[in-house]
Amino acid sequence: MTPFNRFMLLSHIIFLQNRRLIESYRTETEAKRKELDDLSNKPVVFQTRRCAACGRSLDLPTVHFLCKHSFHQSCLNETDGQEAECPKCTASNNNIRAFRKAQEDSADRHDMFQDALQRSRDKFGTISEFFGRGIMTTPNVD
Repeated sequence: MTPFNRFMLLSHIIFLQNRRLIESYRTETEAKRKELDDLSNKPVVFQTRRCAACGRSLDLPTVHFLCKHSFHQSCLNETDGQEAECPKCTASNNNIRAFRKAQEDSADRHDMFQDALQRSRDKFGTISEFFGRGIMTTPNVD
C-alpha cells in the first residue's frame, strides 16, 4: 500500500469515527432539549421515598431537585438567601462550570490561538478547537 493510499484510508476511518461521534452528540443534544422542554412545560412526578443524604424515609419538609434527588430539609446545609443546589450533583456541576469558565477565559486569548496555530501540524483541527472555545465570536458592543 502506498503512503498516499494509507493516508487516504486513515483519513476515511477518522472521518467515519467523527461522523459517528457527531451523530451521537446530535442524539444526546436532542434528548437534552426534549428533557429541558419537558421540565419547562410538564409537571414532574417525584417518586423518591428515601433521602439521598441519610437514606431514611422521606417526610415533610422535603426538598426535591429537578435532577430527581430528594432530601429532608434538615439534611441540606442551606444558607439563607442562597439558592440550594443538589449536594449529589454539585461536584459534576462545578466541573462543568469550571470547564465553561476556562473556555470563556481562553476565548479572548488571541495570542494563544496564534501560537497554537503556528505550532500545530493540524491547522484545521486547531482552528476547530478554538472555534469551539468561542475565539471566533464577535464581541458584544454595548
